[in-house]
Amino acid sequence: LGRFTGLRCAILVGGDAIEDQFSNIHENPDILIATPGRLLHVIVEMDLRLSSVQYVVFDEADRLFEMGFQDQLTETLKRIPESRQTLLFSATLPKMLVDFAKAGLSDPVLVRLDVDEKISDRLSMVFATCRADEKLAVLLHICRQMDAEGKQTVVFCATMKHVEYVVGIMNRAGIDNSFIYSQLDATARKLNIARFTERKNNILIVTDVAARGVDIPLLDTVINLHFPPKAKLFVHRVGRVARAGRSGTAISLIAPDEMPYLADLFLFLGKPMRFAQDGDKYDEETTLIGKAPENVAALESEFFNSIHDNNEEMLDLRQKATNAMMRYIRTRPPPSAESARRVKEELRLKVTECSAHPFLRTAQDTQQYSILNQLAKYKTCATIFELNVGNKSHSAAVMKEKRRQHQERIRQANEERARNKQALLTEDRSQSETAKESNIENADEAAI
Repeated sequence: LGRFTGLRCAILVGGDAIEDQFSNIHENPDILIATPGRLLHVIVEMDLRLSSVQYVVFDEADRLFEMGFQDQLTETLKRIPESRQTLLFSATLPKMLVDFAKAGLSDPVLVRLDVDEKISDRLSMVFATCRADEKLAVLLHICRQMDAEGKQTVVFCATMKHVEYVVGIMNRAGIDNSFIYSQLDATARKLNIARFTERKNNILIVTDVAARGVDIPLLDTVINLHFPPKAKLFVHRVGRVARAGRSGTAISLIAPDEMPYLADLFLFLGKPMRFAQDGDKYDEETTLIGKAPENVAALESEFFNSIHDNNEEMLDLRQKATNAMMRYIRTRPPPSAESARRVKEELRLKVTECSAHPFLRTAQDTQQYSILNQLAKYKTCATIFELNVGNKSHSAAVMKEKRRQHQERIRQANEERARNKQALLTEDRSQSETAKESNIENADEAAI
C-alpha cells in the first residue's frame, strides 16, 4: 500500500531473524508494521525512544485483546507520547476492548459502518447438517468441486491435529493444498501462504490462531469444518470473503451437537432459521439450513477405506485428531441454555424433516431425494383390518365407515396443527427481529 509514496516501512514479526530487524530499525523507517510481542521485544532490547511517534493503529483490535496481548499493548503505549492519535479497527466490540478504550484513550470517537449488518450482504451462507463422522467426506466432496472450479478456499479446523489429518486426506485425494497452524515454523508458514496467494493451489487449511493476521484479498470461499462456538468468531471467519464489492460463500458443516451454536448465531445475526424444502433452488440471497446429500458420504466411503487400510500414518493421524476433538469439546464454551432448549424441543424435528441443501445437490440428487422423501412420507389410509380381505369383510366395512365419520375431525385437527406451526414460525421471526433491534440498541457507543 505504501508503494510510490516515498514512505519507508519495516516489518517486525516473530520467527524472523531479530538481527535483521535491528538493522531495519536503524534505517529510521516511517512506518512500523509489527506484532505486539516482537515489537515490545525490539523496543526493550534496543532501548528505543518513541517520542516522535504520531499515529498508532490497532488492526483486528478485538482479536488482539482476546488473544492475550493486552499487557504488551499497554506497555508499548506507555512509551509513546500521549499526543499521539490512536485508531482501533475491529469487527466486534468485546468488553476488554471497551475497557481499554475507556482507560487508554482521550476523547474517543466511535465510527460504526453498516450498523444493521454484521456480515457483508454479498456473502452467501450455506449451512449443511450431517453426522460428525460424515464431515470429512462432505468436506472432500466440496473441496474437489472448489478445486476444479479454481476457487480460492480456506478450510477452518478446530485443532492443529485436524489440520494435519485433513492435509493427509487431501494429499491422497490428489488435491494440492497449503496449510498453516500455530506450531508451524515461520519459513514453512511463509512458503505455504505464498503458494496459496500466488494461486499455485486453491485450498488452504488453517486453525483460527494460525489464520490471525493472514490477509488474502481475493478469497472466494470459507468452509467451517468445525462450527465456531462463538458467533463473533464466525463473523471473523466469514469476514475474509465478500470484500470490496466481491461476492463470496461461507459453507458450514453442522454436526448434531453444534446445532445450539447455530441457533445462537442466527439470534446474534437477527435472522430467522429457514430449513430447505423439496423444490427449493439455491439463491445467494437466501440463507437456508439443509442436509448434506446422503449419497456424498456413500460415494467417498470407499476412498476413505482405501487410504486407511494398512496405512499406519493415516491411522495415527486419525487417532490423534479424535483425541484432539475430545479435548476440544471439553474446553469448548457451552451454548446458551435457551438455544440448547430450542434445539431439543423445536429444531431437532425440523432438521430431521428438511431436505438436502440445494447448494450441494445436483439435478439427479434432487430427483432421487424427492422420490425417496415421498416414499418415506407415504402413509396409506388402509388399516391392518383391511389387508388381504375381500370387499364383503365385516371388519373392512367397519373401518371404512369409521374413517368416513371421523374424516371431518381429522381434517380439523390437521388444520389446527398447521395453524400452531405457523404461529410458532411467526413467533420465531418476531424474536429474531426483537433480538436484532436489541443488539443494535445495546451497542457499545455509550460505554466508549
